[in-house]
Amino acid sequence: MYRKGILLMLSVLLLVACWDERLYKNASVVTLVGVEGRVGEYKSYYAYPNNTAQQTEIIMAEGISPRDVRSKANLNVEQTLDLSELSTILVSDQTVKEPLYDILDIYFRDPHNPISIKIAITDGDVQPFIDLTKDLSGSAGGYYQRFIESSEENTYFPKLDLQTVGSMLFEQTIDIALPYIKLSEDKKHAVAAGLALFSGQTFTGTVLTPDQSLMMLLLMNQSSKQARMSYMWKHDGKEMPITANVIHVKRKWTVNEELRRITMDYQIDMEIEEFAQNHLYKDSIFKDVQQLFQDRVQAEFEEVLRILQNQKSDTLGIGRHIRAYHPNMFQENWRDEFASLQLVPTVQVKIIRTGVIR
Repeated sequence: MYRKGILLMLSVLLLVACWDERLYKNASVVTLVGVEGRVGEYKSYYAYPNNTAQQTEIIMAEGISPRDVRSKANLNVEQTLDLSELSTILVSDQTVKEPLYDILDIYFRDPHNPISIKIAITDGDVQPFIDLTKDLSGSAGGYYQRFIESSEENTYFPKLDLQTVGSMLFEQTIDIALPYIKLSEDKKHAVAAGLALFSGQTFTGTVLTPDQSLMMLLLMNQSSKQARMSYMWKHDGKEMPITANVIHVKRKWTVNEELRRITMDYQIDMEIEEFAQNHLYKDSIFKDVQQLFQDRVQAEFEEVLRILQNQKSDTLGIGRHIRAYHPNMFQENWRDEFASLQLVPTVQVKIIRTGVIR
């Protein structure tokens, strides 16, 4: 009996042991990765904190593939690179003219990598964007993660991460649009420049402006916490700015298979946030302002849809809708089919809050 008790205690001790323990003191914990180049001549940058110097260390390596680059990078550090805390991947706009998944493959194959990693496309080389984080005492990847999430909350970037991007890259019925960033004029910080449109796994070379990006996300019915738009309002020979915030979007798509036409009805509820005229309680002014927003959104919806069709980039997921509800209309070469559809948006704007005290 005594022997059985000892064996039982030893078994319990063995069970509670942590066999896959990872000690960060034995690794360089990378939070930001930058990739540029192409197959056969990739160049990557790895940013990780130097706790002693209270700044970010950056190393660069070259190789014929992303995995080869990672292996070469480990030759340049005193501790093995650990990407379990990676939060952001930056990729050059020239690099994504080849299939994006070629770069992302190694991040899916490593079970220690998080699936919530943010991905952004840079205007030109990646290195200047990585160098911006050199003097940060905190996480370099966290800086870009917060930057991207801020634009997501303002409805300029869609809410995407490594997991969703990876799954969408192999779909024929929907395309991705990734955050596109550039440097400010003084080269001291990053700027949200819009969305890079993809057709399949490759970058089309076309970037939507921030205003167009907001309109695309409204077309997708993906407005976030804030979705503001500002226009100049003309009245009695004067011009003044007026700003509204989107509160709710309701959409309905009606498909005519015979005519290959999709009528896209949108009802958008808004609130006025800026209007110096301060006579919005008057019916004539109220209706004129409401019509202004309706006409402008209508025109911008039409413009964004033309761009998407010209680039064969179905970011709205129209292919998913067609395959699910109108399978006879779906074609295997969906992106060519998408480019030839008649897309007819109709917009109805309703101002439901003005912020004006009567």
